[in-house]
Amino acid sequence: MSMNANRYLTFAAAFMLLTAWMLKVFLPGIVWGAVFAISLWPLFEWATHRFDSRVQNPALLFSVLFAVVFVLPLAYVVYDIVDAYRAGSSYLAKNKEGIVPVPAFVEHLPYAHKLKELWSEHIGHSDGLLDILNQVSDNQLTNWLSAAALQLSSGIVNAICMLISFYFMLKDGPYIKSHYEAAISHWFSDKSVHVVNKGILALRGTINGVVLVGLVEGVLLAVPLVLAGVKSGLLLGLIAGLLGVIPMVMPIIIFPAVLYLYFSGDVTYAVIMAIDLLLVWVVFENVVKPGLISNAVKVNPFLVLMGLIGGLQLLGPVGLFIGPAIVSMSVAMARDILVTHHKDT
Repeated sequence: MSMNANRYLTFAAAFMLLTAWMLKVFLPGIVWGAVFAISLWPLFEWATHRFDSRVQNPALLFSVLFAVVFVLPLAYVVYDIVDAYRAGSSYLAKNKEGIVPVPAFVEHLPYAHKLKELWSEHIGHSDGLLDILNQVSDNQLTNWLSAAALQLSSGIVNAICMLISFYFMLKDGPYIKSHYEAAISHWFSDKSVHVVNKGILALRGTINGVVLVGLVEGVLLAVPLVLAGVKSGLLLGLIAGLLGVIPMVMPIIIFPAVLYLYFSGDVTYAVIMAIDLLLVWVVFENVVKPGLISNAVKVNPFLVLMGLIGGLQLLGPVGLFIGPAIVSMSVAMARDILVTHHKDT
């Protein structure tokens, strides 16, 4: 490679880094869109071949369908949170001059009489409850709400970027697919193409394992909660299922609901919920999901788990999907290096 070519590469790399720095605010949304596009590409390719003659812009139609599937659950979550906030505010307003009654389950707790006195003194009156909220937040409740609103607006921007990235990844998918192998082979090696393809398969397998199995887990956890009349039971179950890949998150989310049902007198539903949680957490979360992901990633389930946790810690939520793919690619390259070294010796 000539000196001019090296200078041009340096020049191009500098501008690419400058572009990435300028767009860093939008990078999470762009990465999410790319992740979902890579994962759903086989389905999009099948649908395109099946209905290509009937649809002028299949990428746009597929993106709209994806937006509906993505936005509807998000809208439900926002509605449920707003509804809970509105119900709580209304209840406090109605009891401004009255008493917030002691919950029934307090009767079953140790030192129930003392707990009733503390409740009546500090929480029973709505003003006391508001004072506690202000003390807990160190009188920064307004700042917290402002920060939450900022996070919500940032999430909306990332969601829009994700949908746009998703659309263009699908629209330009055939071009990318026909050129990325040649580009990687030219700049690196033919072996690198195999490693990247393995990472793509691992990414798809991880999404299927985390999202699809997580949805099944969420439904199984939500059914007893909904039947027992727990408010936001469906939302609670789905969140526990989708976040269950993070160690101990599922029982932390669901176990308080079990206690609530038990101390409210719904012992039967509490027992059913506890058994349901045990089966879903032990069988699905610790056997089915790691096995499904490890079969797609083709590495040890323990490495898959470390990739999930490490990816989450390093890259945030998107790291749940990218982490196992990175581990899979690293293992593939390590095996190739060891085999090559062994042959050479």
